[in-house]
Amino acid sequence: MLKGISKDNLQYKLFAIATPIIVQNLVHYIQLQVDMAMLGHSNTLFLSAIGNVLFPYNIIISFLTALSAGATVLIAHSFGGKSLNSAKRFAEVSFFYNSLISIPFFLILFLLPHTLMTWMGTSEQINLYATQFMKSLSFSVLFLGIELSIVSILQGVGKTRAIMIMAIIATITNIFFDWVLIYGHLGFPALGIMGSGIATSIANFCGMVYLIIAYITTKRLPFKTTLRGILKPRWRIQKRNIVVGLPYGLEAMFWSFGQIIIVRMVNEINDYAAGIYVLISRIQAITFFFYLGIAKATMVLVGQEIGAGNRKQASHISYMSLRYSFALCVVASSVFLIFPEQILFIFTSDEGLIKGAVPLLNIIAVTIFPVTVNVVIGNAIRGFKDTKWMFYTQSFGTLFVISLSFILLFVFHLDLKGVFITILCDEVIRASLNYKHFRHLIRA
Repeated sequence: MLKGISKDNLQYKLFAIATPIIVQNLVHYIQLQVDMAMLGHSNTLFLSAIGNVLFPYNIIISFLTALSAGATVLIAHSFGGKSLNSAKRFAEVSFFYNSLISIPFFLILFLLPHTLMTWMGTSEQINLYATQFMKSLSFSVLFLGIELSIVSILQGVGKTRAIMIMAIIATITNIFFDWVLIYGHLGFPALGIMGSGIATSIANFCGMVYLIIAYITTKRLPFKTTLRGILKPRWRIQKRNIVVGLPYGLEAMFWSFGQIIIVRMVNEINDYAAGIYVLISRIQAITFFFYLGIAKATMVLVGQEIGAGNRKQASHISYMSLRYSFALCVVASSVFLIFPEQILFIFTSDEGLIKGAVPLLNIIAVTIFPVTVNVVIGNAIRGFKDTKWMFYTQSFGTLFVISLSFILLFVFHLDLKGVFITILCDEVIRASLNYKHFRHLIRA
């Protein structure tokens, strides 16, 4: 499929941007899975604790990502239209506001972990573990605005290699400090789940330091932000970042909010159900991170082509990305169906848990195909600067998943199988709606 790729064609451009993002996503995924594997083999309840923490944590990450996502699209459009000064100003203003807003979110996670977990409906024991994890994890948010601002610039102009290297550094650091702090090696005390949160915060900080150094010293960017420009944060420019980015963030926040409600319901089954739900979701993410990299590259290239007035080229990029993503899903689905027990055993040795999770993994083997359409085509739609549409369909999807999951859980008593059947139905419906809207944009 990759035959004939050269620097002058779209395939090269797509994978030049996508490959570092895919590697970044995968190493972040490995980082999280190492956490879950180490903690899961130590205490199965730790899986549920992490599962309950990740969803409110992801809401905060989604909001911060929204602001940088708006800057990414606008930088891509400006870069494609040869307006480098506009791209520079979008980047500078994004630096200021993203850095500022990270502070209150850090304080929420650091000061209110027990309150957040109580609202999630966790048992007292899981609340204790989750509170320890969230408090130590909160420091990873403190400087996240700076990291996301640099990422938005690099993605907007299609220079993503430094993002990949940052993720590799963070993952290696995280695995090392997990080993040291969870189990208590090299003279450190065994901190368990708290050690995992500390390790993640240290790792993210190290990755961010590298990214800052790489950004300051690189000569590959078409423009450079200045401290003087960052300290002149024009609100009218930030409003444009928000107008484009906020629907993207609200979309992700709605999804995360829906996940919180689902986990809240799943906690009513038993103490282990949330851990199984998160475990299956993380395994699904193996494929998601591959085509998410392709999708983000699609958004950047579509944005650049639309900025340059090349609508037909933008359409060609989108369909090419979708074909590659479907090919990845065929491989992943086959692996899920043939080796489910072996995959699950990587994360837990509990035979009862593995037996209950196998049917869920079979459902995921089908679900990844409509998810691919939503991710790739959705990012192509965002490349047109139409971020509101995806917010609308995600809002519908969130309400649909919450409502049908409640019915299948508590009326038909299908337990977790009912939740994953609901997710499959939601992805199929939204994939149809999103593809139809994309076709409308192409013909406009």
